[in-house]
Amino acid sequence: MNKTPENILTKLADANQAGIDMDSPKAVVTFLLAQGEKESILFFYKSNSIEFDFDKFNGAVAEMNERKN
Repeated sequence: MNKTPENILTKLADANQAGIDMDSPKAVVTFLLAQGEKESILFFYKSNSIEFDFDKFNGAVAEMNERKN
């Protein structure tokens, strides 16, 4: 499993701290957009595609949660 970049984990932790529903990719992406984090959002898309990678998103959230505990 690929490690999630530190900056992405930090952005997810920020969203979590702000009370964003981490089970909702849409809520997290909306939060990141409001923070001006367009580049961070692109991390969650499949390479050369406009398809959101839910597995990558869920894996990154799980990794963020592991670090939190």
